[in-house]
Amino acid sequence: MREIPIKQARAILKQVLKGRANQRVVLFTKKKDRSLTVAIQDGELTLTEQGYINDTCVYRLGDGQAKHELTSAFKREFPRSHQLYVSQVKG
Repeated sequence: MREIPIKQARAILKQVLKGRANQRVVLFTKKKDRSLTVAIQDGELTLTEQGYINDTCVYRLGDGQAKHELTSAFKREFPRSHQLYVSQVKG
């Protein structure tokens, strides 16, 4: 797990949405009390929030709704963060 700036985390999430390979990205706050897990598998995006809202949702990647829900969850879970911890697994 490595610490990255929030702008770099946004760039990683954009790449995850464009890619079609199976992968999983977990983002944590500095205190590790809030997290966002994005998993891509078989053309579906599984979004798991833990923090302000504890919820898991599944979206199709072809829809624009997946990108919209991911950005709104990102803003909701990390409103004042400047640095995040990231764990990324491909395959």
